[in-house]
Amino acid sequence: MSGLTPFRGTWTKTLAAHLLNRAGFGGTPAEIDRVAVWGMEKAVDYLVDFDKVEEKVASPDLPENPENFRELRKLSEEEKKALFRANREAIEDIRGWWITRMLNTPRPLQEKLTLFWHGHFATSANDVKNARHMFLQNEFLRRHCAGNFRDLTLGISRDPAMLRYLNNNTNHKEHPNENYARELMELFTMGIGNYTEDDVKEAARAFTGWTFEGDEFRFATFRHDYGSKKFLGRTGNFDGTEIVDIILEQPVTAKFIARKLFAFFVADKAPADLVEELGNVFRSGKYELKPFLRTLFKSEVFYSATSWRTQIKSPAQLVIGSARLLGVETNTRALAVAMRALGQDLLFPPNVKGWDGGETWINTNSLMMRYNLARYFLTGDLPGNPREMSPGPQRRALHQMLAAAPSNKLDEICPQSIAVDPERVVDVLAARLLQAPVEPKVRVWLSDQARAVMSKERPAVVAHLIMSMPDYQLC
Repeated sequence: MSGLTPFRGTWTKTLAAHLLNRAGFGGTPAEIDRVAVWGMEKAVDYLVDFDKVEEKVASPDLPENPENFRELRKLSEEEKKALFRANREAIEDIRGWWITRMLNTPRPLQEKLTLFWHGHFATSANDVKNARHMFLQNEFLRRHCAGNFRDLTLGISRDPAMLRYLNNNTNHKEHPNENYARELMELFTMGIGNYTEDDVKEAARAFTGWTFEGDEFRFATFRHDYGSKKFLGRTGNFDGTEIVDIILEQPVTAKFIARKLFAFFVADKAPADLVEELGNVFRSGKYELKPFLRTLFKSEVFYSATSWRTQIKSPAQLVIGSARLLGVETNTRALAVAMRALGQDLLFPPNVKGWDGGETWINTNSLMMRYNLARYFLTGDLPGNPREMSPGPQRRALHQMLAAAPSNKLDEICPQSIAVDPERVVDVLAARLLQAPVEPKVRVWLSDQARAVMSKERPAVVAHLIMSMPDYQLC
């Protein structure tokens, strides 16, 4: 039986929760109930056809930035410092704006896909140094996240933030810069081993003259190499658009992107025959993402044991999902700090490869931070005293989080009528936080811990224990 065979099993609340975890950042009990009633077909269509769901979000205020060194040279040192401070603050505002969208959007798949493409076409504000361009890229990814992969690839090739990040704005015929051409093939479309060094050199020539002016792409004709180029077995006077089209003609491209989407939404590893099938579906659909995602979310493999609760939650998934489940309200800067401490600094991926994900999300330090995040959400406390720590990023991060003490809805989830009963507290919180049955011996252990504390403290203690369990780190 094909892994992409449509799912024909019994639709349950557990599977509804699984869909909302993978195609978004997790569902509240009310959202899970609604999706369970809808059934799989309607639920998937609602998530994938998110453009039919009304959403009104105001854009953040962004500073105007001088766009070339001649303008910067006209500024005094104090004016330059003020400009750079304003840019840093704007980056924080953009990140907070995006986190707010993740928390509240009626289009969860759109934000989840935006996160995927941000990690795929990784671009860091550290190198771009222009808040407006980072915002424009984020909005571009959001608009095209479920459209056509060709449009995405061509658009990102003309994106000012990407052009600057990979230095294609300095790519001209006298001195071709190979950075973008290399990463386009190695990381964005084909994968290493499917092209030669000569292909990189020829593609770099094709992208000469691709630059930007202000916030817009500009083709600098006098910088472009109009000579004949040989690329992936084809010969012609190619420019960047034709390079992208030739890449998309290669069967390996569809398999490479389909495999990455599978790893992000379904399971870290896919057998070779399934990768072949995924690539064929994507390519035969002419790189349209919606039909591919619809097939994926309605497939047997998506709801199989190889997929269900096998993924380690990314920091964004953990922070946003936990905040939604607990009804946490806090400054979004504190949530950004938490993600950074856990290893996923939005708008600042570690390199052009993005985040490795999977098992790399968990190590001794990050696991302790996950436990501390739960404690912070539940009590507002963090371990240690920032005043006693050496100055540095960790101390500043703790100060930022402590300055925005969170509130939560634990009193509504477990009111006193429930808190007095240890068994009910365990059942209510396990159902909400794990969204799956608890093993009998684990339930006994949780009940024993619940009985050992006063009813007033019981919900927070039990919730913290559940959120520190291995099962809670998975979705």
